Amino acid sequence: MSQVGGAQVAQERAGWVRVPVGDGAVRWATRGKCLRVLVVVHNVTSATRLLDVLPLFDGDLRIQLLATCPESSAFSAGTADLLAGTGVPVLPWDQAVETPVDLAVSASFGGQLEFLRGKLTILSHGVGYTKRLATPDTGHRIGIGIGG
Repeated sequence: MSQVGGAQVAQERAGWVRVPVGDGAVRWATRGKCLRVLVVVHNVTSATRLLDVLPLFDGDLRIQLLATCPESSAFSAGTADLLAGTGVPVLPWDQAVETPVDLAVSASFGGQLEFLRGKLTILSHGVGYTKRLATPDTGHRIGIGIGG
């Protein structure tokens, strides 16, 4: 906020969402205090997993869903378009890390998740995503002969 002629004026940051979480958003609120759930989408692959869980929040007026993309994935092409079709307000990453949330849900460990202001849960975004690979065999191959 800054003082201009004795009145406080909110300084809008370029691209930041004003409603439902921006400065002065309370003025436009049509319902009381809501729990904020932030969906952190790194790429289309993680988005498909997160879209599987969004219906859990459908119709619950106690929850305000938000989304953001930390733009930390090399495979982020198409993510913004996919998020735009969800109807969930999409916060720029800088705004997301400044917005207190009750829960942040991600399907990736990537990015700077430690900067989020709320509890964080990580969902697996596919079979084998968190599995450990066996150590490759570095021994000599046995039983393979050339020419007999």
